[in-house]
This record gives sequence, structure tokens and C-alpha cells, in this order.
Amino acid sequence: MCAAKVASSVMQVAELDRSVKYYCDVFACRVAVREPDAALLLTPDNFQIYMYVKRGASHRGISSIGVHYIMWSADTEEELERITARLRTYDAATYTQVVGGVTFVDGCDPDGIRVVVAYPGPEQLPRELIAQRFHGG
Repeated sequence: MCAAKVASSVMQVAELDRSVKYYCDVFACRVAVREPDAALLLTPDNFQIYMYVKRGASHRGISSIGVHYIMWSADTEEELERITARLRTYDAATYTQVVGGVTFVDGCDPDGIRVVVAYPGPEQLPRELIAQRFHGG
């Protein structure tokens, strides 16, 4: 049986250079394709992040439907600490919370898009509950 898996995300950003730098700095992404108003970034495990600029865009508000954010996971606790430090250089309000044995680091990218990183990842610690933060609201 073949199952589909999530391979890419698409995000609108206000300033392409600023967002590309952020995701490369914080998550060690690399630029695979670069065009004047768009970029394709690859994470170290080749997850694709398509970014595009819409002229006149600014900090977005979260809508009631659709993808609200992508949650990342760190391979080790040490890597989570390194990512947390890099996140805080961009967002001083980045905070950490532990729920059900999982540490969540929560911050925002330069466009105000929520960034959540967890450790351990679901492959290391299968989830047994849905954290209140994911109930919307």
C-alpha cells in the first residue's frame, strides 16, 4: 500500500530576501530555486518550502480555515536548544512549554507567521493527546 506524505508547503511573504534569510538561518534550509518574486527552499531532509511575494502584503492575520502554520521537530534536545537560540535572535518573545513529555518552542517569523518546533518528534514519542494549543482558540 502506498500512502501520500506531506512534501511541501507554500507561504506568502512580505519580503522574500528577509524570509529566505530567516528560514536558512533558523532551520538550515538551502535555496534550491530563486526567482525575482519566489523561492524554493529545501530543509535538511528535503521538505520543500515555496515562498512567494505578493506586493502590498504585510503581517497576515490568521484566517479561520486553511493551514495556520507548519510544526517542525528537532532530532535532538541539543538541536532544539540551538534552534531556540536562533529563533530568539529574530523573535525575543519566543517561548517554551512542555506538554505530555514534548517540549514546544513557539515563536514567529519576520512576517508574524507562527513557528513551532517540538522535541521529541512524533517518530520518537508517538502522541497520546492533543495539546490544548492545537484545539484552536
